[in-house]
Amino acid sequence: METARLLSLFYKKLLTPFIWFLFFLLSFRVLARFPSGIFEAFFILVVILTSIISIRDIILQWLAGKANYFHMILAPLFILPFITAYQANVEFHQPYLIGLLAQRQHFIIFAGYFLVLGLKNKSFDIDSFRKHFIRSLFIIMGIMLFFSVLINPLVFNNTDFVEFSLNKGWHYEFPSDVIATVILYSMFKLLKENKKRFILPLLFGGLYFLVYIQDRSQLLMIAITVFIFFIRNIDIYRKFIYILWGITGASALLLIIYIVDPGLIDHYITIFGNASTIVTGNTTTEYSTAMRISEAAIAIKGIAIHPLFGNGFISSQFKGGFSGFFGYFFASDVGILGNLFVYGIIGTLIFYIPFFVTLSWTKQLRKNTDILLTTCQYGMVFIFLDMITAASNIKYMGLPSIFFGIIYYYRYFVVNENNEKAQTYQIKSK
Repeated sequence: METARLLSLFYKKLLTPFIWFLFFLLSFRVLARFPSGIFEAFFILVVILTSIISIRDIILQWLAGKANYFHMILAPLFILPFITAYQANVEFHQPYLIGLLAQRQHFIIFAGYFLVLGLKNKSFDIDSFRKHFIRSLFIIMGIMLFFSVLINPLVFNNTDFVEFSLNKGWHYEFPSDVIATVILYSMFKLLKENKKRFILPLLFGGLYFLVYIQDRSQLLMIAITVFIFFIRNIDIYRKFIYILWGITGASALLLIIYIVDPGLIDHYITIFGNASTIVTGNTTTEYSTAMRISEAAIAIKGIAIHPLFGNGFISSQFKGGFSGFFGYFFASDVGILGNLFVYGIIGTLIFYIPFFVTLSWTKQLRKNTDILLTTCQYGMVFIFLDMITAASNIKYMGLPSIFFGIIYYYRYFVVNENNEKAQTYQIKSK
């Protein structure tokens, strides 16, 4: 009896949370470039399992005449890498199979559908999912902070786990969208529920962005996303109070940064000033800004050659990747231009369909105040905006896939369930 109880506790308190954490860690490709390669192997396993289970269910649903919106969105997304590999074969003579394998990260698109199946079949409920999802995000942020703060990136300077840039020096290649999600969730818990304990993760997430990520466009997109939420969801009185607190907090933070590291403030003034040259058309001597302009010119030329289905995606293992053909060029660096270069107009529109569909569901979901749903909705807003300047979808599809899956579940299961309960109540009342 005691053994059974211990096994039950082990399963509920340790094994289940660990499996969930591992699922999110792999789906978001947090440690995909870790030198051992073990995380990439497990990622492929997750892709295979979620794909097989999802595709099997989709086929059975279609045979039963029960196709739905999610199926219609996943179908073109699933086909797209095959077209992209063909385009790379035609344009760059890259072997078709290499082009397909180079896009293996794309097939995590089934992660969201896999979760919807689990929720629909009652394998787990939305409350337990919420707990494991949010907890995993905080742990993942802790892992990123652990490496960034405590382990010198130079330890891994001969691997793909770190990169060098003139602005940041040696730094780890982590998916910043995860930190953005922690910031959004913490901000919403603070603004909507006044949960002051979320000030700490909000502070850690913000400092991580400022000190380690240093991505100008992403900082701007997070600010715009929070501003949209603030305008739409906070009443006038609380707007005034939060603005006062925001100004006070920002001033205190700037003072602390100025005392601890005054060079960081000068650094941001410089990099934002250099970035503004893209808008004004002036010249710049900053390396990263100049390279973005050069990469944009390469992308525009490629778009003109193959406007509809793009030029395809090249593996870094094939003749040095894009840089082997164009010098310094990474499609993800130039946002929507990079997407148009790789996937063309049609392929890029396919990526944007989930965002447009999510927007169309705003009215039906307006009354639901669940912070998980709110985070997923505004997380999609952030990724949509971020894709304008940084095509994160080329490398990281796990997070938007899960966001969309949860939004879909709320739209077609939670909303319908609530409507059915309301109708039942009305009938009983009569």
